[in-house]
Amino acid sequence: MKNNKIWRVLLCLGAFFMWSSMLAGCGPAQEQRTTRVDRNGGATEAPASTEGVVVTNDTATRQLTLRDLGSDIETVIAYDATATMTDRYGQERDGSEIEVGEIIEVKYDPSSGKLLATDIPEDVWEYQEVDDYKFDSDESSLSFADRKYKYTDQTFFSSDGKPIEMLEINKQDVLTVRGTGYNVYSVVKSRGHGYIRLSHYKDFIGGMIEVGDSMILPVTKNMLITVGEGTYKVILSKNHSTAVKNVTVHNGKEVTLDFSDYEPADSKVGVITFDIKPAGADLTINGTAVSYRRPIALAYGVYQVKVAMTGYTTYTGTLDVEEKASTVRIDLVEEKADTTKTTAKPSSTSSKTSTDDTDSTTRTKKMDSDHTITVSAPEGAEVYLDNVYKGLAPCTFTKVIGSQTITLRKDGYTTKSYSVDVLDDDQDVKFSFSDLGVKEETAETTATPAP
Repeated sequence: MKNNKIWRVLLCLGAFFMWSSMLAGCGPAQEQRTTRVDRNGGATEAPASTEGVVVTNDTATRQLTLRDLGSDIETVIAYDATATMTDRYGQERDGSEIEVGEIIEVKYDPSSGKLLATDIPEDVWEYQEVDDYKFDSDESSLSFADRKYKYTDQTFFSSDGKPIEMLEINKQDVLTVRGTGYNVYSVVKSRGHGYIRLSHYKDFIGGMIEVGDSMILPVTKNMLITVGEGTYKVILSKNHSTAVKNVTVHNGKEVTLDFSDYEPADSKVGVITFDIKPAGADLTINGTAVSYRRPIALAYGVYQVKVAMTGYTTYTGTLDVEEKASTVRIDLVEEKADTTKTTAKPSSTSSKTSTDDTDSTTRTKKMDSDHTITVSAPEGAEVYLDNVYKGLAPCTFTKVIGSQTITLRKDGYTTKSYSVDVLDDDQDVKFSFSDLGVKEETAETTATPAP
Protein backbone atom coordinates (compact mmCIF):
# COMPACT_ATOMS: atom_id res chain seq x y z
CA MET A 1 0.00 0.00 0.00
CA LYS A 2 2.77 2.34 0.87
CA ASN A 3 4.54 1.68 -2.42
CA ASN A 4 1.33 2.34 -4.38
CA LYS A 5 0.96 5.77 -2.76
CA ILE A 6 4.55 6.66 -3.70
CA TRP A 7 3.94 5.71 -7.37
CA ARG A 8 0.74 7.78 -7.48
CA VAL A 9 2.61 10.83 -6.20
CA LEU A 10 5.35 10.37 -8.81
CA LEU A 11 2.81 10.03 -11.64
CA CYS A 12 1.03 13.21 -10.58
CA LEU A 13 4.28 15.16 -10.45
CA GLY A 14 5.24 13.89 -13.92
CA ALA A 15 1.90 14.92 -15.38
CA PHE A 16 2.23 18.40 -13.79
CA PHE A 17 5.66 19.03 -15.36
CA MET A 18 4.45 17.84 -18.79
CA TRP A 19 1.43 20.17 -18.62
CA SER A 20 3.69 23.15 -17.64
CA SER A 21 5.99 22.46 -20.56
CA MET A 22 3.08 22.42 -23.01
CA LEU A 23 1.80 25.77 -21.72
CA ALA A 24 5.24 27.30 -22.17
CA GLY A 25 5.37 26.06 -25.78
CA CYS A 26 1.97 27.61 -26.63
CA GLY A 27 2.96 31.23 -25.73
CA PRO A 28 2.17 34.08 -28.17
CA ALA A 29 4.36 34.20 -31.36
CA GLN A 30 5.18 37.99 -31.12
CA GLU A 31 7.11 37.34 -27.94
CA GLN A 32 9.68 35.32 -29.89
CA ARG A 33 12.72 37.02 -31.43
CA THR A 34 15.05 35.60 -34.00
CA THR A 35 18.62 36.35 -33.02
CA ARG A 36 22.00 36.14 -34.69
CA VAL A 37 25.36 35.70 -32.99
CA ASP A 38 28.10 38.23 -33.63
CA ARG A 39 31.78 37.34 -33.94
CA ASN A 40 32.30 37.89 -30.22
CA GLY A 41 29.62 35.39 -29.38
CA GLY A 42 26.99 37.91 -28.27
CA ALA A 43 23.37 37.58 -29.35
CA THR A 44 22.08 40.54 -31.42
CA GLU A 45 18.84 41.40 -33.21
CA ALA A 46 18.45 40.15 -36.82
CA PRO A 47 18.96 42.79 -39.57
CA ALA A 48 15.86 44.59 -40.80
CA SER A 49 15.23 45.55 -44.45
CA THR A 50 13.04 48.08 -46.18
CA GLU A 51 12.56 49.57 -49.64
CA GLY A 52 11.86 53.26 -50.14
CA VAL A 53 12.70 56.66 -51.60
CA VAL A 54 15.69 58.62 -50.33
CA VAL A 55 14.18 61.93 -49.14
CA THR A 56 17.36 63.29 -47.53
CA ASN A 57 21.04 62.39 -47.54
CA ASP A 58 22.88 64.39 -44.90
CA THR A 59 26.50 63.85 -45.92
CA ALA A 60 27.74 65.88 -42.93
CA THR A 61 26.18 63.55 -40.34
CA ARG A 62 26.17 60.60 -42.80
CA GLN A 63 22.50 59.81 -42.38
CA LEU A 64 19.87 58.69 -44.88
CA THR A 65 16.16 59.29 -44.48
CA LEU A 66 14.11 56.70 -46.34
CA ARG A 67 10.37 56.95 -47.03
CA ASP A 68 8.62 53.60 -47.45
CA LEU A 69 7.05 53.13 -50.88
CA GLY A 70 3.37 54.05 -50.84
CA SER A 71 3.34 55.44 -47.30
CA ASP A 72 4.51 58.37 -45.17
CA ILE A 73 6.63 56.21 -42.84
CA GLU A 74 10.25 57.42 -42.76
CA THR A 75 13.33 55.68 -41.37
CA VAL A 76 16.58 57.42 -40.44
CA ILE A 77 19.66 55.23 -40.98
CA ALA A 78 23.30 56.08 -40.25
CA TYR A 79 26.02 54.89 -42.64
CA ASP A 80 29.79 54.61 -42.66
CA ALA A 81 32.53 52.99 -44.72
CA THR A 82 31.72 49.49 -43.41
CA ALA A 83 28.37 49.37 -45.24
CA THR A 84 28.16 47.65 -48.63
CA MET A 85 26.53 50.05 -51.09
CA THR A 86 26.03 49.48 -54.82
CA ASP A 87 24.42 51.40 -57.69
CA ARG A 88 21.99 50.06 -60.28
CA TYR A 89 24.89 48.49 -62.19
CA GLY A 90 26.23 46.65 -59.16
CA GLN A 91 29.21 48.99 -58.78
CA GLU A 92 30.30 49.90 -55.26
CA ARG A 93 29.83 53.51 -54.19
CA ASP A 94 30.09 55.74 -51.16
CA GLY A 95 27.05 56.88 -49.18
CA SER A 96 27.61 60.49 -50.28
CA GLU A 97 26.87 59.39 -53.87
CA ILE A 98 23.32 58.29 -53.06
CA GLU A 99 20.99 60.86 -54.64
CA VAL A 100 17.82 62.30 -53.17
CA GLY A 101 14.93 60.71 -55.06
CA GLU A 102 16.59 57.32 -55.60
CA ILE A 103 14.59 54.19 -54.79
CA ILE A 104 16.79 51.76 -52.86
CA GLU A 105 16.53 48.66 -50.69
CA VAL A 106 18.47 48.77 -47.44
CA LYS A 107 19.46 46.33 -44.73
CA TYR A 108 20.22 47.82 -41.33
CA ASP A 109 20.62 46.96 -37.66
CA PRO A 110 17.33 48.04 -36.00
CA SER A 111 18.88 48.25 -32.54
CA SER A 112 21.60 50.73 -33.58
CA GLY A 113 20.01 52.19 -36.72
CA LYS A 114 23.26 51.47 -38.60
CA LEU A 115 23.25 50.74 -42.32
CA LEU A 116 24.61 47.34 -43.37
CA ALA A 117 23.96 47.27 -47.14
CA THR A 118 22.06 48.95 -49.99
CA ASP A 119 21.19 48.06 -53.55
CA ILE A 120 18.62 49.04 -56.19
CA PRO A 121 15.80 46.52 -56.74
CA GLU A 122 15.57 45.02 -60.21
CA ASP A 123 11.96 46.14 -60.74
CA VAL A 124 12.79 49.83 -60.20
CA TRP A 125 12.85 51.91 -63.42
CA GLU A 126 14.34 55.36 -63.96
CA TYR A 127 13.86 57.92 -66.75
CA GLN A 128 16.26 60.85 -67.02
CA GLU A 129 16.05 64.09 -69.06
CA VAL A 130 12.25 63.94 -69.26
CA ASP A 131 11.21 67.24 -70.88
CA ASP A 132 8.01 66.26 -72.71
CA TYR A 133 5.44 65.32 -70.08
CA LYS A 134 1.97 66.12 -68.80
CA PHE A 135 0.45 66.02 -65.32
CA ASP A 136 -3.29 65.39 -64.99
CA SER A 137 -4.38 66.31 -61.48
CA ASP A 138 -7.94 65.03 -62.02
CA GLU A 139 -6.79 61.44 -62.49
CA SER A 140 -3.44 61.78 -60.66
CA SER A 141 -1.44 60.72 -63.69
CA LEU A 142 1.89 61.64 -65.26
CA SER A 143 2.29 60.92 -68.97
CA PHE A 144 5.60 60.73 -70.83
CA ALA A 145 7.38 58.40 -73.28
CA ASP A 146 3.96 57.42 -74.70
CA ARG A 147 2.88 55.90 -71.37
CA LYS A 148 0.71 56.97 -68.47
CA TYR A 149 1.76 56.46 -64.85
CA LYS A 150 0.01 57.05 -61.52
CA TYR A 151 1.24 59.26 -58.70
CA THR A 152 -0.23 59.59 -55.18
CA ASP A 153 -0.04 61.86 -52.15
CA GLN A 154 2.98 59.82 -51.06
CA THR A 155 4.93 60.43 -54.29
CA PHE A 156 8.08 62.39 -53.47
CA PHE A 157 8.67 65.61 -55.47
CA SER A 158 11.95 67.49 -55.04
CA SER A 159 14.24 70.19 -56.42
CA ASP A 160 17.82 70.94 -55.36
CA GLY A 161 17.58 68.21 -52.74
CA LYS A 162 14.52 69.73 -51.06
CA PRO A 163 10.87 68.58 -51.15
CA ILE A 164 8.43 70.65 -53.24
CA GLU A 165 4.77 70.51 -54.21
CA MET A 166 3.74 68.91 -57.49
CA LEU A 167 2.25 72.26 -58.60
CA GLU A 168 5.72 73.83 -58.42
CA ILE A 169 6.84 71.81 -61.44
CA ASN A 170 6.71 74.00 -64.55
CA LYS A 171 6.55 72.95 -68.20
CA GLN A 172 10.04 74.46 -68.59
CA ASP A 173 11.54 71.95 -66.12
CA VAL A 174 13.46 68.78 -66.99
CA LEU A 175 12.71 65.77 -64.75
CA THR A 176 14.13 62.50 -63.49
CA VAL A 177 11.26 60.09 -62.77
CA ARG A 178 11.50 56.81 -60.83
CA GLY A 179 9.00 54.10 -59.94
CA THR A 180 7.93 50.50 -60.29
CA GLY A 181 5.31 49.10 -62.67
CA TYR A 182 2.89 51.92 -63.46
CA ASN A 183 3.46 53.72 -60.15
CA VAL A 184 5.56 56.87 -59.80
CA TYR A 185 7.28 57.20 -56.42
CA SER A 186 9.84 59.93 -57.12
CA VAL A 187 9.96 63.04 -59.37
CA VAL A 188 13.12 65.17 -59.23
CA LYS A 189 13.74 68.40 -61.12
CA SER A 190 17.13 67.82 -62.74
CA ARG A 191 16.92 71.23 -64.42
CA GLY A 192 14.50 73.81 -63.10
CA HIS A 193 13.32 77.26 -64.17
CA GLY A 194 14.02 80.88 -63.35
CA TYR A 195 12.67 84.28 -64.31
CA ILE A 196 13.57 87.14 -66.65
CA ARG A 197 12.38 90.63 -65.73
CA LEU A 198 12.54 93.45 -68.29
CA SER A 199 13.30 97.08 -67.48
CA HIS A 200 13.51 100.29 -69.58
CA TYR A 201 11.84 98.69 -72.59
CA LYS A 202 8.84 100.96 -73.22
CA ASP A 203 9.84 101.51 -76.89
CA PHE A 204 9.12 97.80 -77.53
CA ILE A 205 5.73 97.45 -75.79
CA GLY A 206 3.34 96.04 -78.38
CA GLY A 207 6.18 94.30 -80.21
CA MET A 208 7.60 90.81 -79.73
CA ILE A 209 10.27 89.19 -77.55
CA GLU A 210 12.22 86.07 -78.49
CA VAL A 211 13.93 84.00 -75.79
CA GLY A 212 16.24 81.46 -77.35
CA ASP A 213 14.92 79.43 -80.28
CA SER A 214 11.57 78.27 -78.91
CA MET A 215 9.81 81.11 -77.04
CA ILE A 216 8.18 84.10 -78.74
CA LEU A 217 5.81 86.33 -76.76
CA PRO A 218 4.09 89.71 -77.16
CA VAL A 219 5.79 92.47 -75.19
CA THR A 220 3.58 93.88 -72.42
CA LYS A 221 4.02 96.12 -69.40
CA ASN A 222 5.63 94.72 -66.23
CA MET A 223 6.87 91.57 -67.96
CA LEU A 224 8.19 88.63 -65.92
CA ILE A 225 9.03 85.62 -68.09
CA THR A 226 9.30 82.08 -66.74
CA VAL A 227 12.01 80.16 -68.61
CA GLY A 228 14.07 77.01 -68.08
CA GLU A 229 17.51 77.50 -66.57
CA GLY A 230 20.24 78.04 -69.16
CA THR A 231 21.83 80.73 -71.34
CA TYR A 232 19.74 82.52 -73.97
CA LYS A 233 19.86 85.24 -76.56
CA VAL A 234 16.93 87.61 -75.95
CA ILE A 235 15.68 89.76 -78.84
CA LEU A 236 13.17 92.61 -78.51
CA SER A 237 11.65 93.80 -81.78
CA LYS A 238 9.08 96.31 -82.95
CA ASN A 239 8.68 97.91 -86.38
CA HIS A 240 12.04 96.41 -87.33
CA SER A 241 13.81 98.06 -84.45
CA THR A 242 15.64 95.47 -82.37
CA ALA A 243 17.62 95.20 -79.15
CA VAL A 244 19.60 92.07 -78.27
CA LYS A 245 21.13 90.80 -75.03
CA ASN A 246 22.48 87.51 -73.69
CA VAL A 247 21.23 86.23 -70.34
CA THR A 248 21.93 83.32 -68.00
CA VAL A 249 19.00 82.03 -65.94
CA HIS A 250 19.47 79.97 -62.76
CA ASN A 251 16.94 77.72 -61.05
CA GLY A 252 14.61 79.70 -58.80
CA LYS A 253 16.43 82.98 -59.46
CA GLU A 254 15.32 86.21 -61.12
CA VAL A 255 17.53 88.13 -63.53
CA THR A 256 16.86 91.65 -64.83
CA LEU A 257 17.45 92.66 -68.46
CA ASP A 258 18.02 96.41 -68.56
CA PHE A 259 17.49 98.01 -71.99
CA SER A 260 18.30 101.57 -70.91
CA ASP A 261 21.28 101.52 -73.30
CA TYR A 262 18.99 100.94 -76.30
CA GLU A 263 19.12 103.58 -79.05
CA PRO A 264 15.66 104.60 -80.36
CA ALA A 265 14.83 103.57 -83.90
CA ASP A 266 14.73 107.13 -85.23
CA SER A 267 18.44 107.54 -84.45
CA LYS A 268 19.26 104.73 -86.89
CA VAL A 269 19.44 105.82 -90.52
CA GLY A 270 19.78 103.85 -93.72
CA VAL A 271 20.94 105.29 -97.05
CA ILE A 272 18.81 104.00 -99.95
CA THR A 273 19.87 104.15 -103.60
CA PHE A 274 16.92 103.81 -106.01
CA ASP A 275 17.49 102.27 -109.46
CA ILE A 276 14.20 102.92 -111.30
CA LYS A 277 13.43 102.10 -114.93
CA PRO A 278 12.37 103.71 -117.13
CA ALA A 279 14.17 106.90 -116.19
CA GLY A 280 11.97 109.84 -115.32
CA ALA A 281 9.33 107.87 -113.38
CA ASP A 282 7.87 109.60 -110.32
CA LEU A 283 8.67 108.27 -106.84
CA THR A 284 6.62 108.92 -103.73
CA ILE A 285 7.42 107.65 -100.23
CA ASN A 286 4.59 107.63 -97.71
CA GLY A 287 2.63 109.87 -100.10
CA THR A 288 5.38 112.48 -100.53
CA ALA A 289 7.10 113.00 -103.92
CA VAL A 290 10.87 112.71 -103.63
CA SER A 291 13.82 112.95 -105.97
CA TYR A 292 15.97 109.87 -106.27
CA ARG A 293 18.77 111.30 -108.34
CA ARG A 294 20.91 110.96 -105.25
CA PRO A 295 20.76 108.39 -102.41
CA ILE A 296 18.01 109.08 -99.86
CA ALA A 297 18.55 108.88 -96.08
CA LEU A 298 15.64 107.23 -94.25
CA ALA A 299 15.25 106.32 -90.57
CA TYR A 300 14.95 102.58 -89.90
CA GLY A 301 11.36 101.51 -90.36
CA VAL A 302 8.67 100.51 -92.86
CA TYR A 303 7.65 102.79 -95.76
CA GLN A 304 4.99 102.74 -98.45
CA VAL A 305 6.56 103.25 -101.89
CA LYS A 306 4.81 104.25 -105.15
CA VAL A 307 6.40 104.56 -108.62
CA ALA A 308 4.32 105.86 -111.56
CA MET A 309 4.80 106.91 -115.21
CA THR A 310 2.39 107.44 -118.07
CA GLY A 311 2.15 104.32 -120.24
CA TYR A 312 3.32 102.01 -117.47
CA THR A 313 1.57 100.07 -114.73
CA THR A 314 1.93 101.88 -111.42
CA TYR A 315 3.95 100.00 -108.79
CA THR A 316 3.06 100.12 -105.11
CA GLY A 317 4.88 98.21 -102.39
CA THR A 318 6.48 98.17 -98.96
CA LEU A 319 10.09 99.10 -98.27
CA ASP A 320 11.83 97.88 -95.11
CA VAL A 321 14.78 100.03 -94.09
CA GLU A 322 16.95 98.08 -91.66
CA GLU A 323 20.48 98.40 -93.01
CA LYS A 324 22.94 101.28 -93.22
CA ALA A 325 23.07 101.13 -97.03
CA SER A 326 21.09 99.25 -99.69
CA THR A 327 19.91 99.50 -103.31
CA VAL A 328 16.30 99.12 -104.41
CA ARG A 329 15.62 98.29 -108.07
CA ILE A 330 12.14 98.79 -109.56
CA ASP A 331 11.30 98.03 -113.21
CA LEU A 332 7.91 99.28 -114.38
CA VAL A 333 5.92 97.21 -116.87
CA GLU A 334 4.33 98.73 -119.95
CA GLU A 335 0.54 98.79 -119.79
CA LYS A 336 0.12 96.59 -122.88
CA ALA A 337 2.08 93.81 -121.21
CA ASP A 338 0.40 90.94 -119.33
CA THR A 339 0.81 92.28 -115.82
CA THR A 340 -0.71 89.19 -114.26
CA LYS A 341 2.50 87.34 -115.03
CA THR A 342 5.03 90.14 -114.56
CA THR A 343 4.61 92.05 -111.34
CA ALA A 344 7.12 94.76 -110.59
CA LYS A 345 8.75 94.56 -107.18
CA PRO A 346 11.83 95.91 -105.46
CA SER A 347 15.03 93.90 -105.70
CA SER A 348 16.96 94.46 -102.48
CA THR A 349 18.34 92.50 -99.58
CA SER A 350 16.80 95.06 -97.25
CA SER A 351 13.26 94.56 -98.57
CA LYS A 352 11.38 91.59 -97.09
CA THR A 353 8.03 90.64 -95.65
CA SER A 354 7.53 91.44 -91.98
CA THR A 355 6.93 88.44 -89.74
CA ASP A 356 7.08 90.13 -86.36
CA ASP A 357 3.41 89.75 -85.47
CA THR A 358 2.44 86.42 -87.01
CA ASP A 359 0.04 84.27 -85.03
CA SER A 360 2.01 81.12 -85.82
CA THR A 361 4.42 81.81 -82.97
CA THR A 362 1.84 82.38 -80.26
CA ARG A 363 -0.88 80.23 -78.78
CA THR A 364 -4.47 81.33 -78.71
CA LYS A 365 -6.27 80.32 -75.52
CA LYS A 366 -9.97 80.27 -74.87
CA MET A 367 -11.29 83.16 -72.79
CA ASP A 368 -14.35 82.87 -70.55
CA SER A 369 -15.47 86.49 -70.21
CA ASP A 370 -18.40 85.48 -67.98
CA HIS A 371 -16.16 84.11 -65.23
CA THR A 372 -13.01 85.09 -63.38
CA ILE A 373 -9.83 83.82 -61.76
CA THR A 374 -9.02 85.16 -58.30
CA VAL A 375 -5.65 84.83 -56.59
CA SER A 376 -6.13 85.74 -52.93
CA ALA A 377 -2.78 84.86 -51.38
CA PRO A 378 -0.02 85.59 -50.66
CA GLU A 379 -1.22 89.15 -50.15
CA GLY A 380 0.77 91.90 -51.83
CA ALA A 381 2.53 89.58 -54.28
CA GLU A 382 2.67 90.46 -57.98
CA VAL A 383 0.55 87.99 -59.95
CA TYR A 384 1.47 86.88 -63.48
CA LEU A 385 -0.59 84.57 -65.67
CA ASP A 386 1.58 82.99 -68.40
CA ASN A 387 4.14 85.83 -68.05
CA VAL A 388 1.49 88.60 -68.21
CA TYR A 389 1.09 90.89 -65.17
CA LYS A 390 -2.41 90.79 -63.64
CA GLY A 391 -2.06 92.84 -60.43
CA LEU A 392 -1.25 92.51 -56.74
CA ALA A 393 -2.86 89.73 -54.71
CA PRO A 394 -5.68 89.64 -53.92
CA CYS A 395 -6.64 90.31 -57.54
CA THR A 396 -9.29 89.10 -59.99
CA PHE A 397 -9.06 88.86 -63.78
CA THR A 398 -10.85 87.27 -66.73
CA LYS A 399 -10.85 83.47 -66.75
CA VAL A 400 -8.52 81.79 -69.24
CA ILE A 401 -9.20 78.09 -69.85
CA GLY A 402 -6.48 75.45 -70.10
CA SER A 403 -3.06 74.77 -68.60
CA GLN A 404 -1.63 77.96 -67.12
CA THR A 405 1.43 79.08 -65.20
CA ILE A 406 0.78 81.42 -62.28
CA THR A 407 3.89 83.25 -61.09
CA LEU A 408 4.10 85.11 -57.78
CA ARG A 409 6.74 87.75 -57.07
CA LYS A 410 7.45 90.14 -54.20
CA ASP A 411 10.50 92.26 -53.45
CA GLY A 412 12.73 90.55 -50.89
CA TYR A 413 11.06 87.15 -51.37
CA THR A 414 11.71 84.13 -53.54
CA THR A 415 9.72 84.14 -56.80
CA LYS A 416 7.61 81.00 -57.34
CA SER A 417 5.61 79.50 -60.21
CA TYR A 418 2.70 77.06 -60.07
CA SER A 419 1.25 75.01 -62.93
CA VAL A 420 -2.56 74.90 -62.79
CA ASP A 421 -5.35 73.50 -64.96
CA VAL A 422 -8.34 75.81 -65.43
CA LEU A 423 -11.42 73.85 -66.47
CA ASP A 424 -14.17 74.95 -68.85
CA ASP A 425 -16.86 74.42 -66.21
CA ASP A 426 -18.78 77.73 -66.18
CA GLN A 427 -17.44 78.46 -62.70
CA ASP A 428 -15.26 81.16 -61.16
CA VAL A 429 -11.82 79.91 -60.08
CA LYS A 430 -10.10 80.82 -56.81
CA PHE A 431 -6.47 80.14 -55.88
CA SER A 432 -4.69 80.66 -52.59
CA PHE A 433 -0.99 79.85 -52.45
CA SER A 434 1.40 79.53 -49.52
CA ASP A 435 3.55 82.47 -48.43
CA LEU A 436 6.73 83.18 -50.38
CA GLY A 437 10.01 82.43 -48.63
CA VAL A 438 12.43 85.20 -47.75
CA LYS A 439 15.09 85.54 -50.44
CA GLU A 440 18.40 84.15 -49.19
CA GLU A 441 20.55 86.30 -51.43
CA THR A 442 20.17 89.15 -53.88
CA ALA A 443 19.40 87.95 -57.41
CA GLU A 444 22.42 88.16 -59.67
CA THR A 445 22.12 90.14 -62.88
CA THR A 446 23.98 88.27 -65.63
CA ALA A 447 22.56 89.93 -68.72
CA THR A 448 25.14 91.09 -71.24
CA PRO A 449 24.89 92.80 -74.61
CA ALA A 450 24.91 90.27 -77.44
CA PRO A 451 27.86 90.42 -79.81
